[in-house]
Amino acid sequence: MQPERTDPRPASTQPWRQLLADIVLWLALVLLFLAFRVALFWIFRGELAHRPSGQAFLRCFETGLRSDTCAAMWALLPSLALTLFGFFYPLGLWHQRIRRLTIVIVLTLCAVVFVSDVAYFAEYDDQFNHWIFGLIYDDRRAILITIWKTYPIVLLMVICGVAVALAAWVLDKLCRAAAAAEVPTFLGTKSARAITFIVIAIWMFVGARVWLGKNLAGLKNAATTGDVFLNKIVLNPFFALRYAIWQETTMQRAAGLRTFLPDGNVRAAATALYPNAKSFATLDDCVERVAPGNPGPPPSHIFIVVMESYDAWSLEPEYTNLHLTDRVKALGQQGIHAHGFISSGIGTIQSLGVFITGLPFARVLVNYQPIVREGVPTASAKIFKRLGYRTRFFYGGFLSWQRVGQFCREQGFDEVYGGDQMRTGSAHNEWGVDDEELFRFVLQHTGPEPTFNLIMSTSYHPPYSVDLEKKGFDPNVIKSNPIGTDLSPHQLRVLGHLWYSDKCVGDFVAEGERQLERPLFAITGDHYSRKQYVSARPTHTLFESLAVPLVIYGPKALEKAQPPEALAGSHLDILPTFINLAAPAGFTYHAFGHDLFDQSQSQVGFGVNAVIGPDFILKINEPTHVENLHGEPVSEVDGKTLALRYRQLHALGWWRAMKGARWPAGAGRGDYAPATASDNVP
Repeated sequence: MQPERTDPRPASTQPWRQLLADIVLWLALVLLFLAFRVALFWIFRGELAHRPSGQAFLRCFETGLRSDTCAAMWALLPSLALTLFGFFYPLGLWHQRIRRLTIVIVLTLCAVVFVSDVAYFAEYDDQFNHWIFGLIYDDRRAILITIWKTYPIVLLMVICGVAVALAAWVLDKLCRAAAAAEVPTFLGTKSARAITFIVIAIWMFVGARVWLGKNLAGLKNAATTGDVFLNKIVLNPFFALRYAIWQETTMQRAAGLRTFLPDGNVRAAATALYPNAKSFATLDDCVERVAPGNPGPPPSHIFIVVMESYDAWSLEPEYTNLHLTDRVKALGQQGIHAHGFISSGIGTIQSLGVFITGLPFARVLVNYQPIVREGVPTASAKIFKRLGYRTRFFYGGFLSWQRVGQFCREQGFDEVYGGDQMRTGSAHNEWGVDDEELFRFVLQHTGPEPTFNLIMSTSYHPPYSVDLEKKGFDPNVIKSNPIGTDLSPHQLRVLGHLWYSDKCVGDFVAEGERQLERPLFAITGDHYSRKQYVSARPTHTLFESLAVPLVIYGPKALEKAQPPEALAGSHLDILPTFINLAAPAGFTYHAFGHDLFDQSQSQVGFGVNAVIGPDFILKINEPTHVENLHGEPVSEVDGKTLALRYRQLHALGWWRAMKGARWPAGAGRGDYAPATASDNVP
């Protein structure tokens, strides 16, 4: 059966006309991707720290053009493959129909991805990255409800539908015009068609492989514009998504170790990090510690309060007049405030995993890893249970989220409570109960028996549905400040939830101190919030963008503690600090972090893609760019060595979570002996 044919021109030149139509489609898609990058720049241009040079713009768009041309080639592959086939057997109208369908599908995908990328950038200050996997591991129903409440989904769908229809009609007209062009008859000869076939095949192969394969691992570092914001918009959004997927899947495989340690020598990394270990027989032996003993009585109750999205910028002096975090700031002044502090995880479950297991977060979700679920000696509940505390976990959300309830039980918590057990009325949303309900429940279930409590709040989180006016929040306090005058009602509502969370945790500490004999509190944030809508500077500093607070409070429990004058650390360091406050001299335990109160230890925190000290902070992918905590450049810090220590520590975290306690069979080659359950039980 022959394909439909209505074109009077020679069939031998038809593949050339189809090729012209494909070239038009490819150029149109490249221009579309380029236009989206311009739009992304225009929408978020306020994030520019300073006016970039012309060379920086040129690098941004020249580098981005490579990923644009490659993405356009992938979109073109179905039609271009038919063009190749047409050099032997022309398909006539069927080719045009398939190209038309390709145009509709590609433009629909572009509309969805472009809109999602803009919304994602507004929320996460970047194009698609690791946060996107919350859609897989997180509570998808709660996420979808939050998106529905936050964005005009129906209106966006209508606008996108109309835009896709118009663009598809215009693009189809252009392709048909190109396919109707006159082509010299000599191009229809067998030799000309054979040569063209080879050229097109090479174009397809090269175009589809640009920046793929082996080069993908370095894709994120390919942007060298010299400007942080421009670097973020270099990639085509499809490539940003592909890179995020590649990075996530790589970390789940054995190759994940090499993203931290190219030589795979985890034993050498442990030797460098823990040179004073008594034994190097296994990784667990390297992190064995002996408590020095607390000269004072141990705390009667220990509360580690992990506040949702509670970051450190609002505690800085320049934001005092906003009165967003007065309660925690006062607790820090009366107790101990670790100024240089960062989260260990990139999200809530990642940071909770550090508190629950005591393992450094190494881009693997420990709550799903079989080896970790068998038990690790660094797990907080098991250690504090040995010290005589009843171990409890309280989460204002629902325990099915990220299987956190089951995971806590696997790791030895005696009691596990979720938001469904705390509800007393309508003070909740799809993410859980209001913070005041959570803290009220904790105190109602706390008696004289010594307890270790890990608490996770939820209110400072979309959809920001707390009735703030009823709780006493006055937005005029913020608006009366010069840096808050231009805030939108939505931004004021978001910051109002920060105020509310601060109020709730302050009330909790005050009531806990009144009711209990010798309580000890640690207040920190699970991760930075990405919601700093105000700034005392032209642009946010590294500290403002990454740091979370750590306030340790408990006058009676800390009566004889002697912390250093300036503290720095990460979530990983809270557990050994509190273990040493609660444990008698000679008590053995395991920990990857350091005791913040140990005057002999360097005050350095290795957190989420960053390293912090009492007076400096750096990102590990830019170790030579070091700032003090006020955003000024620092030159005397050896950023490269600190970045190496970061990678060594997180390589050990990856190894312990994925392979177990035993060393690789061939040290330095990344080979390993299979782990068994006996390797992982303390």
